[in-house]
Amino acid sequence: MAGPAPKTRDWRAIENAHKPKGLHVLVSGQVQVGATNMEPRLTETPERNPKNLGLNLRIESYGAGDDVMVWKAAYFHKEVTADQYDHVVVRWDVKQIANIPVLNDRELAERADAAIKALNQQHAGKAKPAKPAGKKPAAKKAASKKKAPAKKKPAAVGGWAKGKKAKKAKKTKKAPKKAAKRSTKKRPAKKARKKR
Repeated sequence: MAGPAPKTRDWRAIENAHKPKGLHVLVSGQVQVGATNMEPRLTETPERNPKNLGLNLRIESYGAGDDVMVWKAAYFHKEVTADQYDHVVVRWDVKQIANIPVLNDRELAERADAAIKALNQQHAGKAKPAKPAGKKPAAKKAASKKKAPAKKKPAAVGGWAKGKKAKKAKKTKKAPKKAAKRSTKKRPAKKARKKR
């Protein structure tokens, strides 16, 4: 006996054109397990109705884990022919825990469109009323433009900005003096070295 069936939710079965070729039935759902090292597994089992795909759910444990209740995903896929299965029956031991209709791509799109239309109708009357168009908002914008002060250059913070300006000013003052000193010096020794 496998014990009591675990909690499950969000089962889906889709018949989908899949790579590398052909149609596949893709089954997915979530299973609550008692530890982080436990994994749900789905394996195929025979069913009396040939239009039902039978799957057996079991939980396997691997290595060490923490004893915490968590939801884990369970997956199964199988290559099929078009409309081979109408339903997927998931069992725990022999007890049926889920019966999921198999949807092809067209049916899935139709359900999604219907859900979107229902949601739009549900929220159609709840939209906020639009603001009336008038000249007052434009007048406020114009007034705010007039009141805005002219942009000023940012003031120097601390002494670093002044210090750079002062250094530049000192360099420009000292540069002519150095040039003058250089021009008064004679360089005959260098010329003599060049001649050798």
